[in-house]
Amino acid sequence: MNILARGGIEFLAVLLGITISLWVDENSKKKDIQLSLKNDLINIKADLENDLAEIDRIDSLKSLGIEQINEYQKIISGTIKLSQIDTSILIDGYGNITLSFFPMGSSYLVSLNSGRINYIENLNLITALSKYYQNSYERIKANNYLFDEFVNKHFFSFVATIENKNTIQEKFNVIQSGRFSDYFNEAKQRAITYQDYVLLDVRSSAENLLIEIINHIE
Repeated sequence: MNILARGGIEFLAVLLGITISLWVDENSKKKDIQLSLKNDLINIKADLENDLAEIDRIDSLKSLGIEQINEYQKIISGTIKLSQIDTSILIDGYGNITLSFFPMGSSYLVSLNSGRINYIENLNLITALSKYYQNSYERIKANNYLFDEFVNKHFFSFVATIENKNTIQEKFNVIQSGRFSDYFNEAKQRAITYQDYVLLDVRSSAENLLIEIINHIE
């Protein structure tokens, strides 16, 4: 009986030792994952800050492009003459209206592919990540494709025509002719829509996600 009792105690001791060892190992792994996940979120935060700066840059340049087209439309309508304009609008800046926003998603993809992102338990953070990296990204992708398709059909023809002219007067005449009036009208409306719909949405999503990440890691 004593032998059996001793054997049972020894078995329980071994089992307890194994259980504790497994618990310590599992706990250590969880801590490592949480530490790596925090580093992931820090990297995502840096990406978001770059994205927000890029959104502001694209938004600003598109506004300059819209102003440039406004001047072109005044030239077409005859409300301003060559002597009244800043001739730089006839020389460069044509591409401002065509710019699109391309976000940085590498840090998020690293965390997603590693599986660490699945260890986030903060529901608000999960929702914000999904909104930005899935919903907003898909909207950007779809709208960039449509805008690029429009640009490829019209923009390069305009640039090739105006850059083929040697003098400011000749460039002015190209605008004044109204040959590219339809392109100007549509490019302006597309740019305004892109600012008010796409950039506004993605900026809001990025700012919300940035707040959630800061609250989570600090």
